[in-house]
Amino acid sequence: MAKIILSGTDPPGYELVPLREGVEFSLYRGRQEGTQSPALVVAMTAEYPSPQSLRRLEHEYSFAAEVDPGWAAKPLALTRHEGRAILVLKDPGGDPLDLILERGQGQPLDLTRALRIAIGLTTALCQVHRHGLIHKDIKPENVLVDDADCVWLTGFGVASRLPRELQPPTPPEIISGTLAYMAPEQTGRMNRSVDARSDFYSLGVTLYLMLTGALPFDAADPLEWVHCHIARRPTPPRDRAAVPEPVSAISMKLLAKNAEERYQTAAGLEADLRRCLTEFQSHGRIDSFALGAHDSSDRLLIPEKLYGREREVDALLAAFDRVVAQGNPELVLVSGYSGVGKSSVVNELHKALVPPRGLFAAGKFDQYKSDIPFATLAQAFQTLVRQILVKSQAEMDQWRYALADAVGPNGHLIVNLVPELELIIGEQPPLPDLPPQDAQNRFQMVLLRLLNVFARKEHPLALFLDDLQWVDSATLDFLEYLFIHSGIRYLLVIGAYRENEVSQAHPLARAFDTIRAGDVRVQEIVLAPLDHENTETLVAEALHCQRERAQPLAQLLMEKTGGNPFFTIRFLTALTEEGMLVFDTGGAALAMGYRTHSRKKLLGQCRAPNDRQAEEFIDGDQGSPEGAGLPWQYR
Repeated sequence: MAKIILSGTDPPGYELVPLREGVEFSLYRGRQEGTQSPALVVAMTAEYPSPQSLRRLEHEYSFAAEVDPGWAAKPLALTRHEGRAILVLKDPGGDPLDLILERGQGQPLDLTRALRIAIGLTTALCQVHRHGLIHKDIKPENVLVDDADCVWLTGFGVASRLPRELQPPTPPEIISGTLAYMAPEQTGRMNRSVDARSDFYSLGVTLYLMLTGALPFDAADPLEWVHCHIARRPTPPRDRAAVPEPVSAISMKLLAKNAEERYQTAAGLEADLRRCLTEFQSHGRIDSFALGAHDSSDRLLIPEKLYGREREVDALLAAFDRVVAQGNPELVLVSGYSGVGKSSVVNELHKALVPPRGLFAAGKFDQYKSDIPFATLAQAFQTLVRQILVKSQAEMDQWRYALADAVGPNGHLIVNLVPELELIIGEQPPLPDLPPQDAQNRFQMVLLRLLNVFARKEHPLALFLDDLQWVDSATLDFLEYLFIHSGIRYLLVIGAYRENEVSQAHPLARAFDTIRAGDVRVQEIVLAPLDHENTETLVAEALHCQRERAQPLAQLLMEKTGGNPFFTIRFLTALTEEGMLVFDTGGAALAMGYRTHSRKKLLGQCRAPNDRQAEEFIDGDQGSPEGAGLPWQYR
């Protein structure tokens, strides 16, 4: 047994025994001297741990006041031992689930025990969500189970206090969480937000492992893990082990790619798991039943799928597929009014980039920086360079050679544009001045050579330039040169702009005409507002009601927002925040109310509003519900 001294000249110590030694963290169990209080100690394994590892320990300790010993290992102290940070947790008892599974030598757990642990894990997760937290790293290593199959959670090092957060498309090497257990939206490649339902996916992977003795997927590298989660359907547990069909179906529901198709609440999942356990213990079998009968959220969860954009998304994906297959560069122009969903459509491309290991770079033009040449291209190159900086040393060396060879003696020009590049290719010598035209030609040549490093057959590049209506003249000249004279390959450029701000006299329109005149495939995607049918579907799915019940509100939203997706969602959210849209315990929208000064009233059995009532509701430029009157209900 090893003794760890926490702090001070006469400190309390802990007699510890190792439970697990990991790559990043090691876990010890022991008791505090004198008081004999049980404790778990999480210590950094590496002698020189990364700053990210330290931040995870600090972040977990920050939840000390928010987690309860009834369902989690409560943080007690964050201190140092022999120069290394250690986190002390109150030990609730039990063993880590991964060690329990290891003792089974790859065999499935007994079904009764697997269901009991799954119920305990669901109960603990219910408390996590009830406290407004998202765990984001549910896996056997972070689950403690005692002999009575009571469950406590640990591993809050990447947990979030936000009800919903958008994970940007970062390199898989640095995504927060554990790749084998990660929900598709946590990869940043799904164009969807992370919320409490992301934890259900990770729970599903853990349940799958308990039921079958194996993970639902097997991958050789981080990007393959990402592809598995966003694109591959796992083999049902019943096809890999003796798992009853209803239990297998519960596992598959948890592992749905889209959050809307998973369980929406821990209570709904727990009810189905308890039914399975009760039937199996009583009859030795589990009869089929409809899943999710008790699974309804009591709050507004607007689905994040794109409504009425299937054709446009397919056109964008087809363009990228052609670039991958043929190598010829293409330009896709996405236009529409502000808030119509241009960026959302383009971001659907992230999923298609994974199989060919494609790269994605994005830059956004700024109305107040249109006089700064190449600022937006610099943004795009920064995202690419930062992806290289997290690679292994061997991979970075390959990129270093390719980049240094591309820029040659002109590296100083690119380092001035993208300072992070100096971390890869080193300091670059200054260059002699040239006449303006020669200097411009030299810069375009170096910029093109740099772009050629990223746009290659082994990793095609999708370059997204947003708000092109504010493009600077230097970037516009480069885009013309890029498509007409450069001969670049394996590049898809997507440009988004507000069509109402680009007239035929706009420099952007003239540049498009010039590019079209060349031997370049140019495709235009015009995004129109949502029609009534799609708005009605959005409302019905957000309010958990039948479409005919959603018609009155959908009609009102169309009148108020004109079918603009952004303002439609903002309007629904505002109704809920103002207490004018409430949900019953079954999760369906119960009633619309009206607000008069400080009083809110919810009205019961009323007819749909007439035109006068709709006019009374619409009294603000942004759809403010203040003073609104909507006396009708949806059930």
